Amino acid sequence: MPAAPPSAPVLPPPLVVPARTAEPLPAVPLEATAAGTATAIPGGLRVTFGPGSAELNPATAAALADLADHAAKGTDFDVAAYAPGAADDPSSPRRLSLERALGVRAALLAHHVASPHIFLHAYGATHAIAAGPVDRADVTLTPPSSPARSAP
Repeated sequence: MPAAPPSAPVLPPPLVVPARTAEPLPAVPLEATAAGTATAIPGGLRVTFGPGSAELNPATAAALADLADHAAKGTDFDVAAYAPGAADDPSSPRRLSLERALGVRAALLAHHVASPHIFLHAYGATHAIAAGPVDRADVTLTPPSSPARSAP
């Protein structure tokens, strides 16, 4: 007599994953009267700030938007931010430079630059500040085909 076919296994109900809506883009911190300019530098853009300020003005935000809109898909954005300070207080200029870098990041995110393509460096007053104005953030682009960044 042939063996009876095995009974069908009892499967749990299918897993239902709720749809996730996209997070809203962060607001770009703008101040209409904030001091600052945006100028082209080799491979990117230099954004200056008023002393002690991390706020972008409409012109600097527009320049960052233009940079983001015209960059090739997959381009990496290196943001190196600086702020002056006293030698006995490295923390304050570092915090201010981080605020500046985060403001630039918000402007890039608002123009659809993916977060994994934005690299922030908050140098404060400790690194290459003599190479330009002390109140600044330099944004340089690394093309998507560049081997400058490699996966670990």
